Amino acid sequence: MFEHLLLATDSSPEAERALTAAKDLAKLAGSEVRVVHVREGAGASRMGVAWQETHDEALALVDQAVEALRAAGVTASGVVRASISGHVAREILDEADDAHASTIVMGTRGLSDLSGIVIGSTAHKVLHLGKTPVLVVR
Repeated sequence: MFEHLLLATDSSPEAERALTAAKDLAKLAGSEVRVVHVREGAGASRMGVAWQETHDEALALVDQAVEALRAAGVTASGVVRASISGHVAREILDEADDAHASTIVMGTRGLSDLSGIVIGSTAHKVLHLGKTPVLVVR
């Protein structure tokens, strides 16, 4: 069940805790970890997409997580994907499929069930739209 972990990350404190959980789980289970960060953009127009961060910033975030995993003796790789705002969960699930992930590890900001439904948190969407087991870290 834990052969191939997908760690979805961003720059939040919750993502840092998810990194620690993925590292610990990978060491215990002998798992490989694929780190994914979805670079979000707002609205596509003739002017293009307004990205929340540059590709280099997103890549640096992934590289930092991969290096932390490797320093702990975990086999790890990473990827940056891009999505229009509101579709991040779909990108995470697509990467889980592409990487043949057996479990997704990700942080959550701890929204209540009602807030998660109304606001549509990424973790909430991944839990409800995907078929892959998810370890949600607070």
